[in-house]
Amino acid sequence: MPPRRNTKQNADDDGWVSRSQRKRDSAALQDVAEALTRLAPGQWRDLPLTPELLEALHMWRRIGDREGRRRQLQYLGRLMRGADAAAIASALCKVNLP
Repeated sequence: MPPRRNTKQNADDDGWVSRSQRKRDSAALQDVAEALTRLAPGQWRDLPLTPELLEALHMWRRIGDREGRRRQLQYLGRLMRGADAAAIASALCKVNLP
């Protein structure tokens, strides 16, 4: 029988991340993406966004259907995994300051 992977010792040894933690991380990235959708398109220029992320944000603006926007927001969150999310989040905080 293989060793159990959900023990704290195994988690620290091989970089294993629980499914719940992966979901929390994805939700956090989606929250950053949602904050990006609240900005005006002109403000996106000042942020370190990838071209794919910028294109997806423009697409989100064009979608009128609620379900379509929800699915596009999930896609934005997925694109955030490949972007420098920490830099985007810190730049987003600076943009939101008065």
